[in-house]
Amino acid sequence: MVPHKVIDSFNAAVAGLIFVLKSQRNMRFHFLAAALILILSVLIRIEPVDLLFLLSAMALVLFSEMINTALELSMDMVKDSYHPLVKVIKDVGAGAVFVSALYAVAVGYLVFWKYLVFPLELGLQRIRQSTWHVAFVCLAVVAILTVMVKILFHRGSPMRGGMPSVHSAVAFGVFTLVALLPGVPLLVAALVFFLAFLVAQSRIASRIHSFYEVISGAAWGIALTFLLYRLFYR
Repeated sequence: MVPHKVIDSFNAAVAGLIFVLKSQRNMRFHFLAAALILILSVLIRIEPVDLLFLLSAMALVLFSEMINTALELSMDMVKDSYHPLVKVIKDVGAGAVFVSALYAVAVGYLVFWKYLVFPLELGLQRIRQSTWHVAFVCLAVVAILTVMVKILFHRGSPMRGGMPSVHSAVAFGVFTLVALLPGVPLLVAALVFFLAFLVAQSRIASRIHSFYEVISGAAWGIALTFLLYRLFYR
């Protein structure tokens, strides 16, 4: 009977893994990313010690995602209606996955930077020499910092409602970049401003944000984008 119990345990573990892969989009993304990283590791022939670090980081992310899924299903089974503590428990589980993902990204960089052609210092130099790379970095930083500011105000969700408006900050950040990039015609900058205005107006019309939240987001996006652009591209 013992061998059958071992086989049953193995089958149960495989069934659990298959269930998570089929039902959880994030798990499929993490699994695909892990597979691509392993293929890249083979192609560039990284050292066994570095491969061990990569495998540990990937296993931690997959493990955290599976535990988070089990936690969410348990909470749904115990409490079939909305409860603030259930939401907190699910958010904490998602936060654990996020922390493990950040750790995996850090491990990936520390491992792969030795094998890549351009290390971080040269990469930053190339970013400063390319206006479009600067634009991408600026918009990413504006979006992340705006979400962090919104979290500090404890109003709305990270991408909906609250102070300030992320959509307005990013939209007017795009306008600021277009206005600052050399060689952009004035008409193009005016059209981009009009599009940013429409984005901000739509947030007020749909009653997702107040007028003050939209104006604050627009001002924050313009000021932060201008500062970051001058910081990187000088």
